[in-house]
Amino acid sequence: MAPRRLLTPLAALLLAIAGAASPARAQALNATVMLPGFRGVVRLDTVGTAVAVNAPPGAVFTALRFALDSLGVEVAVRDSAAGLVGNLGLKHTRRFAGKQMSTWVDCGIGHTGATANAYRIHMAILAGVAAASDGGSRVRVAVAAGAQAFSGPLGDPIACESTGAIENRILELVRQRLGAP
Repeated sequence: MAPRRLLTPLAALLLAIAGAASPARAQALNATVMLPGFRGVVRLDTVGTAVAVNAPPGAVFTALRFALDSLGVEVAVRDSAAGLVGNLGLKHTRRFAGKQMSTWVDCGIGHTGATANAYRIHMAILAGVAAASDGGSRVRVAVAAGAQAFSGPLGDPIACESTGAIENRILELVRQRLGAP
């Protein structure tokens, strides 16, 4: 029997191989990340809700890049063929996009208030765009985050969840850029 500590890396490898073997699922945000506070990988295709945007995928992809740039996200994933744009390795402390971290992610409450404002936040933001049957697009923004105390490995990491504000702001910026309602 394999030791328990080997199962998580093995599972992550198998998920990565399975994702690479099915390129048609790329638009479903088929990416995984390891974040503090989570026992294993976080599958981004299980996060977020698809939203209709009345514009072609190419224009929406460009608008997504603009939206992320407007929020100060350095785009590390840019795959126009798969319709994916984002960054899987963001690290922020106290503030993101001009607001307190607790605006964007909920990591619980600690002795000094919102944990998101007091810990280092590790975050993945990935947006996917695909053609819709009506000629428009379907956009899905996935946000996953975990928190680590500044004491490093001495403090327990915390799994966080999105408040939905990042996703809403990105979609708002996309619609503004496209002039779409």
